[in-house]
Amino acid sequence: MINRIVPMLMAWALMLLTGIAFAADSTPVEVTLRAFQVNPALGGKLVPTLEARPGDVIEYQVTYRNPAREAAKQVAATLPVPDGGMAYLDGSASPGALQASLDGVHFAPTPLKREVMHEGERVRETVPPSEYKFLRWNLGDLAAGQQVTVKARMHLAAINDKQS
Repeated sequence: MINRIVPMLMAWALMLLTGIAFAADSTPVEVTLRAFQVNPALGGKLVPTLEARPGDVIEYQVTYRNPAREAAKQVAATLPVPDGGMAYLDGSASPGALQASLDGVHFAPTPLKREVMHEGERVRETVPPSEYKFLRWNLGDLAAGQQVTVKARMHLAAINDKQS
């Protein structure tokens, strides 16, 4: 598991480190991803990292900057939850107006709900945040030169953690 997560974190960093996204009006927006290990031995201090070990908590910070001379309209910041045992830690996202998705296509405000059959009846249940696959923030319009950082923490399941 460790060997699978290390290259993934590096690939994310390489893919997004100097990436470009587009606002709804096609204005290019610069995207920078940073990953930090939340180090409990240092009082929760954030330490830059490109790898994770089982039991680690990683904070992803993604900065969206508008380098254009005009506003970028309706910017949406999307952060995938890495595969390989990573899970979003509920309540760790900032800013707080968070949407999530189980498939990367359909987003809704958190907490997500789904319909399931229980004893022959359709009931709505809350989806555990550990099942979220994508997080999204609607940043609105970014003025020329403006930047906004979104962040969320993920936990890499320890080897003896049971998956539900």
